[in-house]
Amino acid sequence: MQEFNAVLVPVDFSTAARDAFNYAVELVSGAEPVVMLLHVMDKSQIDFAVAHELGAREEVIEAIRVRAERGLADYRPPPGVQVMTIVVEGTPFLEIIKKAEELRADAIVMGKFGLRGKIDPYLFGTTAEHVIRGSTRPVIVLPANR
Repeated sequence: MQEFNAVLVPVDFSTAARDAFNYAVELVSGAEPVVMLLHVMDKSQIDFAVAHELGAREEVIEAIRVRAERGLADYRPPPGVQVMTIVVEGTPFLEIIKKAEELRADAIVMGKFGLRGKIDPYLFGTTAEHVIRGSTRPVIVLPANR
């Protein structure tokens, strides 16, 4: 059976992301289990904010980063499980795939639907679907009503 010592969990601060974190904490094992929380500051949302004069690009990025780091600090693992937090800018599915490779994650655990809701994905596809298609790592996708 595959041992999952390092698991990457993309976090968009949805209920699905919290469920994925809880699942990952139960899943990790080994001598030094680690859950790597990744928040991707969506480049398209940053561009939208800048285009609508909500702030200069650097100000928008810094505000999102600070908010993300505060949110990630709320994810507390049980004793014996280490948590690593990462905040990057980019296209979510691409950054998830890239970080999973860079960090040599044993698996990616994520929810089927995040903050975008349940209608958009049927029209455009979900981040989870893109990650499944592009990742060379195992991807565990939790159902919407877990």
